[in-house]
Amino acid sequence: MQLTGILATLAVVAATFVSAAPSPLVVDKKIPGVRYKDGVQFTPDAHVLGAPAPAEGQRLQARASAKALTYYGGPVLKNVEVTLLNWGGATYASKLPGFYKGVTSSTYYDMLSQYSGIGRGTYKGAITLSNLPSATDLDDANDIQPYLRSLVQDGTITPTANSYFPIHFASGYSISQGGQSSCVEFCAYHNTIDISDISDQQYLFYGIIPDQGGSCAGGCGTSSSTFNNLCSVSSHELVEATTDPAVGLATGNAAPLAWYNSQYGEIGDICNAQQGTITGGDGNTYTVQKEWSNKASACVLK
Repeated sequence: MQLTGILATLAVVAATFVSAAPSPLVVDKKIPGVRYKDGVQFTPDAHVLGAPAPAEGQRLQARASAKALTYYGGPVLKNVEVTLLNWGGATYASKLPGFYKGVTSSTYYDMLSQYSGIGRGTYKGAITLSNLPSATDLDDANDIQPYLRSLVQDGTITPTANSYFPIHFASGYSISQGGQSSCVEFCAYHNTIDISDISDQQYLFYGIIPDQGGSCAGGCGTSSSTFNNLCSVSSHELVEATTDPAVGLATGNAAPLAWYNSQYGEIGDICNAQQGTITGGDGNTYTVQKEWSNKASACVLK
């Protein structure tokens, strides 16, 4: 075959491989409190609070000082109290109590003292939820929040100023928030409800943690273990809910926003998908996500 023919053939083969490469998912709205899937990219005006989200190249080249978290006056969970809510028979439900107990009583949490004096937390127990909505396609505002309000009203849960309620879902559930869907755009998120009309507490702080198998298995962590990736995603939301619990009701760079960066987001967003391992307060090893330290100007584990 002549050289020109060989080059032409190679060009066709190269074009085939290029066209087969998957395009990155581009999101035009970055919702605070959300742990987006690995590789998700944002349009220049995607950020809903503060300055536009920087392009990926700018993120990689940004000075560490630009990533520092600023305190905007909102509440923090000084000593988080975790109550696990099991929605529909969550996978790894028997292993998650150890994770939450171990992580909140570890050196991983000691690093947070630089943010309004946050200290270690406690695990309060688990509740297997009943009388659930029959649908498996759930919307945060229309399905999950009304159900959580009903739990407050009937006394199933009693929020305090330090309470965090991570909801772990069984496989087969799809959750949407703000027009985005679990395991499509995001892996998990944390959010806020104003419950001052039904409680002596102003806020209820909760996390949404879908099953990390299925379509979440590619893009919500780099470990070969689904449980490890689940722990990493859960730690992202746990620490963000501790340092910026009322972000779900924030409308700008002011209270109830707490520790936040107007370009990069919350403490976990700056270090999204950077996994590591820690020794929990129970002596066991857990996979967690690194979190941003203003003091170290870096993503750290302790």
